[in-house]
Amino acid sequence: MSRLSIGCTFSDRIEALLDGRVQITGHQADLNIVEPQRLFRAVLRDAAYDVAELSMASHIAAVAAGRRDYVGIPVFMSRSFRHANLYVRTDRGIDRPEDLAGRTVGLVDWQQTAGLWLRGLLADEHCVPRESIRWIAAGLHAPVLDDRAAMSLPAGIQLERSPATLDILLADGAIDAVISPGAPRCFLKQTAPVARLWADPRAEETAYWRRTGVFPIMHILVVRRALVEAEPGLSESLFTAFEQARTIAAADLISRDFPKLTLPWLPDHAAASIDALNGDPWTYGLEANHTVLETMLRYAQADGLTKQRLIPEELFS
Repeated sequence: MSRLSIGCTFSDRIEALLDGRVQITGHQADLNIVEPQRLFRAVLRDAAYDVAELSMASHIAAVAAGRRDYVGIPVFMSRSFRHANLYVRTDRGIDRPEDLAGRTVGLVDWQQTAGLWLRGLLADEHCVPRESIRWIAAGLHAPVLDDRAAMSLPAGIQLERSPATLDILLADGAIDAVISPGAPRCFLKQTAPVARLWADPRAEETAYWRRTGVFPIMHILVVRRALVEAEPGLSESLFTAFEQARTIAAADLISRDFPKLTLPWLPDHAAASIDALNGDPWTYGLEANHTVLETMLRYAQADGLTKQRLIPEELFS
């Protein structure tokens, strides 16, 4: 039985792989739990794992650049609505998304998938082009001095990297807003006039889902291409194992008579989410996710992550 080194972030969707309830046929899995930004850089720069969770935007950019070290599997390890991840200075007259045109907005990395979704949403739904914003890339709470991967962006996109942190830049008023999955400390501690752009992000996200049917994909599973070429059935074995683990995780949320998480009404929360989204939207597989992938690829081209519009099938070949 051969060994596979696997790099993932922790989630309930891999718990059954971690504890052995689910096995990858013919393989022993050495699962490594790694913080996302460190994991993505290790995969992109060093091809550090046989199988890995990867930023979807980075995978798109890598495929577009002709990198062939990994191939995608339609296992979408992380998904998230992102309206809650846009923070603004409340003393700058930014009351609506449209007010961001002409402003300076910070983000962790141009390839970060949360940024891809919010840039696309601002352009699609609020007529705020990417080119109308001055973008500053920086670490959220610790300096990050280089990009996740080399990029060549369209001339109309203004992007520079700062040695400061987004939290300090926002608190000091050097930037007007921040896109970040993690909240800036100045927002959490209320040490600066900072708030979420959308005061009720859940309502906005629910309305967005009902309007578009899109539950944004954040991360994808990739496997070393040389392994797939040597063992053609490996991709299917990985898909099957990760799908089984996801199914177990979803059932756990509603079937236990004792709380799995530190939430007193966990089954009620799970049932309310399923009701709001008309079923379980956390689907794997290419066919069920064709629309959301097409949307991502359209945004990626507009962002300059791809020169030509890719089709979803190219991400898995």
